Amino acid sequence: MAFGDRLAEVRRGHGLTQEQFAEQLQVSRQAVSKWESGRGYPEIEKILYICNRYHVSIADLFAQEAPIPAAAAPVSEALPEPAALPRATLRGAVGAFLTNLSPKNKWLAAAVLLGIGALSLIIGLILKGGNADMATTIWIAAIIIFGVAEAATAGLTSIWFVLGGVAGLIAAVCSAPIWLQVALFFAVSIAALAFTRPLVVKLMKKDIKPTNADRVLGAVGRVTERIDNALPSGAVYIDGKTWTARSADGEVIEPDAAVRILRMEGVKLIVQKEQ
Repeated sequence: MAFGDRLAEVRRGHGLTQEQFAEQLQVSRQAVSKWESGRGYPEIEKILYICNRYHVSIADLFAQEAPIPAAAAPVSEALPEPAALPRATLRGAVGAFLTNLSPKNKWLAAAVLLGIGALSLIIGLILKGGNADMATTIWIAAIIIFGVAEAATAGLTSIWFVLGGVAGLIAAVCSAPIWLQVALFFAVSIAALAFTRPLVVKLMKKDIKPTNADRVLGAVGRVTERIDNALPSGAVYIDGKTWTARSADGEVIEPDAAVRILRMEGVKLIVQKEQ
């Protein structure tokens, strides 16, 4: 018996649908269908899990693909102990985090770190030797407050005031009068808002593109696995792919029936029998 047929026999012997079997293996129902139709094989971890969970040997599953010679010794059904997982380290976790960042987020992270370093340097220079008057303290506090607000919202809402606060801080360090410090704060903030926000918003705008899955909505497909919401089970073939399907009104729909796709919920199609 071929591997796909034997796998289907094991699944049905335990009273499982393809979807329930897939959930236990943490794969898609389409993957189980592919294995049972002989168009592929599961990974070795999945094979070992099937052997342990459903009490079947590897030799039994692959009897036709790899027949046992007559003179060979009996195959033991004892399975090897799973290898220990590699020990997680801080360095590995940080490396994985940086690797998963998109190029845009890497630049944003570098800019944030650079800004924090520059702010720390400015604060250090101002406070060196005890030179910390009230105006300087106010501007530093304003920069920190606006910076924290921007980091919390990440919506380009207060970054302009951070730039204005830096301008006011520089004026305070240069012993400029209070009115000039305030004027520079508003002037730089308004200028930054006017000249940079439209460009930044345009660069950050994400175009929403329809996926291929949207094409099946409203189309008519063919039932390949009995649709029964109570089990649950059901599959529909449409547009060259097999989808998990459920009945919109709870009606049981037999294989080969024509159904219309009404909507999509996650990876499931909600269908109605075509009259």
